[in-house]
Amino acid sequence: MEPGVALQSHPQDYADETWHGSGGATLRQMVFGMNDGLVATVGLVAGLIFAGSSKGIVLGATLAAIMAAVSSMALGSYLSTQAEVGYQEAEIRREQREIEEQPNEELNEMRQIYRGYGLTDQEVDIFLSHFARDKQLWLRLMLRDELAIIPESFESPWKNAGLMALAVALGSLPPLLPILWSGTPKHAFQWVLVLSALAAFGLGAITARSTTHRWWASGISFLVVASVAAGIGVGAGSLIAPLFA
Repeated sequence: MEPGVALQSHPQDYADETWHGSGGATLRQMVFGMNDGLVATVGLVAGLIFAGSSKGIVLGATLAAIMAAVSSMALGSYLSTQAEVGYQEAEIRREQREIEEQPNEELNEMRQIYRGYGLTDQEVDIFLSHFARDKQLWLRLMLRDELAIIPESFESPWKNAGLMALAVALGSLPPLLPILWSGTPKHAFQWVLVLSALAAFGLGAITARSTTHRWWASGISFLVVASVAAGIGVGAGSLIAPLFA
């Protein structure tokens, strides 16, 4: 932040509506990561099994791929979140400069915005006269109403990276566990599909708690999408693996 206009925390002198969840980012990271880990691992396991690989090779290759996926997805989540927050912070600094250097133009922008909300000229003038005296409030409302930026909602790169790593690892387990339990990979393949399907359905059903969708409809939707993606991976594995056998 540049000196001159310090952006303070949003006032909390009101009764918080606790039913408004703040876990949208967490839900997005978990769904994305678990679905990616699940689908990618199913495709890899299928390809290795169709290639006639031994249990040791299937386990070794799959664990190595999972570790690589966890690291890659976590790093990608960290970098993308960091870039997004950096962009928003740059927008805040730019808006601060404009308020200091071009106050009349910024007030006119706010005038147009509030007129668009249906306020009368007299009501708008009351707002603008207060902004001229309170630049912190002015900046906050400019960010919210012009740029749709709310600093309190900025995501943490480290938190998102950790959530993504956990989600990818959890999503990779259902296709991997049957290989550990079974004597041969081919005998375990049907359980790979069963557990993966149950995991996809369960993920959809759980996420329905944070949406307006019915749990069974959300579960079926996730199952269909994951099945299509996994089917492409299985089909590719069955076609490509024999070429290198």
